[in-house]
Amino acid sequence: MGWQSGLRRAFMGLIAACALFAHPARAQESLTIPVTGGAVTGAASGDLESWLGIPYAAPPIGRLRWQPPQAVTAWQVPLKATTLPSSCAQNADLGIFARPGGSEDCLYLNVYRSKSASASNAKLPVFVWIHGGSLWVGQGGDYDPSKMAERGKSVVVTFNYRLGNFGFFAHPAIDREGHDFANYGLLDQQAALNWVQKNIAAFGGDSNNVTIAGESSGGISVMLHIASPASAGKFQYAIAMSGGAVMLRYPAFGAPRPLAAAEETGVAFARAVGCPPDDADCLRALPTKRILDAQTPYLINAVIIDGSVMPLHPADIYRAGSINPVTLIAGNTRDEGRFFVGLAENATGKPMTAADYPTWLERFYGKSLARRVLREYPLDQYDSPSEAYAAANTDSLFACPGHEMGRLLVAKMPLHFYEFSDGTAPSYLAPTTFPLLAAHTYELSYIFPGFRGAADTVAALNPFQENLSDAMIDYFSQVSKISGKNSDWPRFDPMRDNIMSFSPPSPIMKYGIFSQYHHCDFWDVTGLY
Repeated sequence: MGWQSGLRRAFMGLIAACALFAHPARAQESLTIPVTGGAVTGAASGDLESWLGIPYAAPPIGRLRWQPPQAVTAWQVPLKATTLPSSCAQNADLGIFARPGGSEDCLYLNVYRSKSASASNAKLPVFVWIHGGSLWVGQGGDYDPSKMAERGKSVVVTFNYRLGNFGFFAHPAIDREGHDFANYGLLDQQAALNWVQKNIAAFGGDSNNVTIAGESSGGISVMLHIASPASAGKFQYAIAMSGGAVMLRYPAFGAPRPLAAAEETGVAFARAVGCPPDDADCLRALPTKRILDAQTPYLINAVIIDGSVMPLHPADIYRAGSINPVTLIAGNTRDEGRFFVGLAENATGKPMTAADYPTWLERFYGKSLARRVLREYPLDQYDSPSEAYAAANTDSLFACPGHEMGRLLVAKMPLHFYEFSDGTAPSYLAPTTFPLLAAHTYELSYIFPGFRGAADTVAALNPFQENLSDAMIDYFSQVSKISGKNSDWPRFDPMRDNIMSFSPPSPIMKYGIFSQYHHCDFWDVTGLY
């Protein structure tokens, strides 16, 4: 029987060896997933699994420039999805926030998940990130999803959408072609959300537990999806960070643009690049670089009220209640405007002076309102003109419009408000003559580790900030639980003015001070929103 025992041991060893050599193939197979158009093969790094550069729409080039996103062309061999896609074509119109370059062939998304979380076979919540950048710049690949995927146990999706004059552009010759028009970047976002609904289950995600989230123009985009009929049913939860400008009225900076005004801008752009006013073919034949070189004076950094994708001004849709009701988290950073004043100081090398202050106010608000703002934000109440101007900017563009948005929506959907107020948050701007505190975008590194825009610096958090980051991840990855009976984050009540303050070492509810601090009684009657 000895020879039988030896044979058995040899046979079992052979099986073990085969299993050892087969393991990489099995790992490869487990990372190959069928999606719309074909299969994609991802990669793993530690606990994080990723699938990068998955096409969710056909390249919007040639005849497809300024067309709604079209279906992808199917592929037969599994697509190696291990490289981040190109950003969408853009200039450096927001300074250090993003890098210029990119391509019109950019409609791709990235999917991430925790290997250990997915091993449970439970359906995971889905977190879809819409990047900011004034609808001019940025890309999904700038955001590290590892903490949201691993601590938040979420399937994370980031993606690109058309920007600048490629994404938000109106022109009579194009708008009369019989297709959805003007808001091409928003249509791209809706196509990406459609992709999520169709495909995310294959990655372990729950298509009935989708949170869309975004910051700045990404936060505005979130609020547009709450207003757009074409976004109905694509998500159940929403996080709008610094998205209050969706409430502003044209011609305020960043306000939703009436179609007639947008088309006037589009015709002026066509004239600038030498295209006849009725010649869409001329516009579509322009090289990418020609559009980028000419577009900056004609950029529209807002949704266009086209009558279909965006039927009315979003504020009017909120007021009427014709919304896609979901559970919403909304908020801002305490010192938003300091980022923009800091960008200007970095660009010019000169701080704002007392003589500059009224000029800047008049340029931004117009002569009549600027005089009132000067009285409301007098220089003797601030340490520098930069800080006075930044306070007005914070309150008028973000805090108070967002607060008013809350008053319109609070009776129509579960709504929770926050303010990021860590005045020691890491900065990625060059040094400035005034403290940047909790400036615009400075909460991003608490959700996406190390976020720093296009800067070479590293935005590292200290232990107290890491604790705050943990809490923010826990809230944002489990929005479905916030409105529960045992939640420590009660719904927004305008009478109590209750705001969750995100400040180290842990969040805390505050009551009755937000509106006063941000001068909302003043801004509410200016007609800006």
